[in-house]
Amino acid sequence: MMQSRQGHGFSAPGGVHFGPTGPVPRMVKTLVAVNLGVYVLQLLTPGDLMISLFGLIPAQVNRLELWRLFTYQFLHGGVWHLAINMLMLWMFGSELEQRWGERFFLKYYFLCGVGGGLTYAAVRFGTPMASVGASGAIYGVLMAYGLWFPNRVVLLAFLFPVRVRHVVVFLIVVELLQAIESTGAGIAYAAHLGGMAFGYVYLRWWGSASLGLGAVPSWHDLRRAYYRWRFRRLQKKRFGGGSGGGGAGGGSGDDRPTYH
Repeated sequence: MMQSRQGHGFSAPGGVHFGPTGPVPRMVKTLVAVNLGVYVLQLLTPGDLMISLFGLIPAQVNRLELWRLFTYQFLHGGVWHLAINMLMLWMFGSELEQRWGERFFLKYYFLCGVGGGLTYAAVRFGTPMASVGASGAIYGVLMAYGLWFPNRVVLLAFLFPVRVRHVVVFLIVVELLQAIESTGAGIAYAAHLGGMAFGYVYLRWWGSASLGLGAVPSWHDLRRAYYRWRFRRLQKKRFGGGSGGGGAGGGSGDDRPTYH
């Protein structure tokens, strides 16, 4: 897995540490315990009863069974699915909760989970295919960690020193590829992207005043941005679009089909 330098968790010879510093904060421990407990319940109940009752099924969300946007986050498709999500929550969520406090952390965690669920339900509109797991919320946590500690150096596979922002991108790409290639039940990449997008927007704008990530944009900021956009459009109309400057180039991949 991942092992960090410069101040992360359990010390090892040579000044290398594994995991977050200090004790695991209360909300992360609670979330891990609840996820483990719910998974035990899944094993004790017959078939897919828990998923049918509490999984994220877009067709049922359309019937206003909105609790599924919360409950699907505590269900998992197997031990490996659960273990990876909880490991990521422990490694990345602990330090965020230490910085933010448990109340804000929990609010952010559920915002990303619900945001991922809404995105999945929109992409799979009206289908009976269920989605389960905490990955929407976890991807939001990864996004937040990358924003807060972009230059933190970690050891990837205990060997390669890499900055956190690159590790986060790597993990996101790997899990997205796994989701795209998967043919069984699981969480769609739309839930991952939705969790990251909701988390990014919240931290950059609505939640930014309390997190020090930049001020909330004022009406004057928005108006200036609008006039800059109009000015660029007028320049393009008068002098032509030109190939040298500013195309965004190749799509972002957001229009890819959803796979499980």
